[in-house]
Amino acid sequence: SLFSTLASEQAYYQKPIPLRHPLIFYYGHTATFFVNKLLLAGLIEQRIDARFESMFAIGVDEMSWDDLDDGHYDWPTVTEVKAYRQQLKDLINNLIETAPLELPINWKNPWWTILMGIGHEQIHIETSSVLIRQQALNLVQINDAWRPWTKTGTAPNNELVAISAGKVTLGKSSDDAIYGWDNEYGSHQADINEFQASKFLVSNSEFLAFVEAEGYQTDEYWLVEGLEWKSFTKASHPTFWHKSEQSWQLRLMTEMVTMPWDWPVDVNYHEAKAFCNWK
Repeated sequence: SLFSTLASEQAYYQKPIPLRHPLIFYYGHTATFFVNKLLLAGLIEQRIDARFESMFAIGVDEMSWDDLDDGHYDWPTVTEVKAYRQQLKDLINNLIETAPLELPINWKNPWWTILMGIGHEQIHIETSSVLIRQQALNLVQINDAWRPWTKTGTAPNNELVAISAGKVTLGKSSDDAIYGWDNEYGSHQADINEFQASKFLVSNSEFLAFVEAEGYQTDEYWLVEGLEWKSFTKASHPTFWHKSEQSWQLRLMTEMVTMPWDWPVDVNYHEAKAFCNWK
């Protein structure tokens, strides 16, 4: 359903951004993840397609600003990957219907792998939607299943509110009934001093003041890694902002709209940190 927002096969092979694989990789990756983990768990005994399960296994996150090499990949067709995904879906459905199941489903239970695969796919639905939002506008199409929120109005006047000091506990116990990733387990406590936080999420309108104050051109607001990112991307405003002759517009996943100034701004950590330093 998500990938049906791509308007042509070209959209699967043209990189939305240079730091990520083309979308065909992510289309195949979640199925490959399932197969590789099911093999390790002993729920299946053979691969669906060894070539795919090598090609689509790793390469999700950038390790440097420019480490992806197209010369290493001979991507399959969309039809081939779609058929591969269907084979995986049939395999998963058969496992769920027929494999022995004993409760509880914990780390030592092979069924933990099923939960892991589902959680992993949910993560990639979100991250792939962002890559689709970064794809060239002529390569995506509006899809009724992925219509955006449209309500907009006047941006709220934001203000700082006091948060009292206290103790914060992070972590997840090993007997927690809900699936978790390995780095969620354990426990960490910290004493937090009183601080202030904005009452609302920072709106596009509030962030505009930073843009107009030449926040992107003022290096002193940015951390070292943020400066590297800014130099690499040549950013002068948030990624999804576009300036027309008349006004600012906002790129949504499959369309461009007049800037909704009351919506929360979409920025990365580097931009958010620079904005806070400017504040």
